[in-house]
Amino acid sequence: MSEKQAFFTTEDGQQSAGTLQQLSLLADLSQDFVNTMNIDEVLRRAVKRIRNYMNAEAASVFLVDKDQQNLVCRASSGPVDITDMSIKIDSGIIGRTFMEGKCQIIEDAQKDKDFVCHVDTLTGFKTRSVLCSPLINNDQTIGVIQLLNHQDNALFETRDVDILRLLATPLALAIANARYTLEFVEQKRLKKELTLARRLQRSLLPGRQDPPFPVVGSNLSANEVSGDFYDFFELNDGTVGFFIGDVSGKGVDAAMLMVRASSLLRWIGKDQLPPGQWLAKANKELCEKASRGLFVCAAVGYYHPKTDTVTWSNAGLPPVIYMCPDCDIDTWQADAPPLGIKASSLSFNQQSKKLNKGGLYLLTDGLTDARDEHNQRMELAGVIEHIRAIETESPEVRIGKLITATRRNRLNDDATILLIEKRNHLTEHILLNIRFMADPCELKTIRTQVNDILKNAGFNSSQQQKIILALDEAITNIIRHAYKNTEDGEVELAILRQNNTLSFYLRDFAPEVYDSTIKPRDLSQLKPGQMGINFIDTVMDSWEFATPKDGYGNLLIMKKEIVKPASD
Repeated sequence: MSEKQAFFTTEDGQQSAGTLQQLSLLADLSQDFVNTMNIDEVLRRAVKRIRNYMNAEAASVFLVDKDQQNLVCRASSGPVDITDMSIKIDSGIIGRTFMEGKCQIIEDAQKDKDFVCHVDTLTGFKTRSVLCSPLINNDQTIGVIQLLNHQDNALFETRDVDILRLLATPLALAIANARYTLEFVEQKRLKKELTLARRLQRSLLPGRQDPPFPVVGSNLSANEVSGDFYDFFELNDGTVGFFIGDVSGKGVDAAMLMVRASSLLRWIGKDQLPPGQWLAKANKELCEKASRGLFVCAAVGYYHPKTDTVTWSNAGLPPVIYMCPDCDIDTWQADAPPLGIKASSLSFNQQSKKLNKGGLYLLTDGLTDARDEHNQRMELAGVIEHIRAIETESPEVRIGKLITATRRNRLNDDATILLIEKRNHLTEHILLNIRFMADPCELKTIRTQVNDILKNAGFNSSQQQKIILALDEAITNIIRHAYKNTEDGEVELAILRQNNTLSFYLRDFAPEVYDSTIKPRDLSQLKPGQMGINFIDTVMDSWEFATPKDGYGNLLIMKKEIVKPASD
């Protein structure tokens, strides 16, 4: 008597034995999927066990592909190996089983209208009877398990259908769980790789330079990794080189080209070639090594302190903007195509401008393409309008406010901006520079120190309370989310006064927090750590994430203009 027959016998002892055999098989199938994530290997073992248990000559499992167009054999057991065979989801008895979501029992396969005989013709195997059951999980059919030819020339019976349906249920669940597990592992792997790529990218961005260094920049990413970049460096004669770029496309390919283009432009720029030749050499290098159809919009240039003059060339970026409180606005269109498209017959013209009391703005199209709540683009006119509204601020504050204004919109692309302007007139004083443990118990002491600084700066008690609460929120988020309440991390806080602006530099050493995922949200309750970034966005004049000089951890910069009220 077979195991299957024992299950259906009416004698208590034999019925119990059959039940135990079946439970044992179910347990073995489930355990196989728990022990490994190799679906194909486990399916091969499962199909063999089910074939033996059901006394069939052959068995196979077909799973639907991602496009829901074909059923692919992922495992087979029997005299003929049909693994990887693919059929349309509406083809043959298997396809009928899949489409109808019902078991099929065929006594004579040769007489069935949907029987596909070409496998028998090619292999010599003769299909007599067929038993199929759909694999269903969460009311969705994901595949089919098929048995061919009952042993000893017997026919499959109704009770065989019941057994196969019973076996198909945990099999479908195990397959679905294994897929979910693999997808989760793959997502974790991709997230880790993207985090590493993002950290590499951020490490390539320059750190903040104190006044009177004449270049200030910032980058806001639209996705996990950025295609934008910028850099600046000082040469031996005091000249400052700078560049800004935007790689076409999205994802890891664009990010890798960004790293390559940034390194290439910095390397060439150190030779102090005229900007046009600088771009021409970079273009030649990028064209010689194929970039899978990607290209790079870029602008490069030098600031000459002795003459207060900027020279630059622009290949494909939005117009360069010059703004001065005492003069008209000037803009210069890019007069050359992006880099990496055409290797020869390209010239990159050079522009020049004496700064006087003004500043030169270079930007990527992420700023001009940022959309408001009505899906209206900011456009170049909108950027100029924002700059005009804040032109009396210091360069750092202007860049911070531009990034904050852009962040409040919907980004379709990375947004990067560079400002070249003399900062000799700025005075900067360090009011506080401390390092403390990521422990909520430290907050009381920090509040007291910050409150004294705010009071001395001229803020009234209401303003002091709001600023301290915003700082509380930022520190609490570091403790809870960056360090995950481990309390063994460190936090640095520096408060600087630059003319009439207080700048708060809050830095941690935790794994990088991806800044574009941090958005203002509606305030629902005023509790530290629960208000989100919205409270900071409301209280501070500007805020942004920058790159620590060592490229590790997170740096949040918040700025508040000192405006003394008439009364408390």
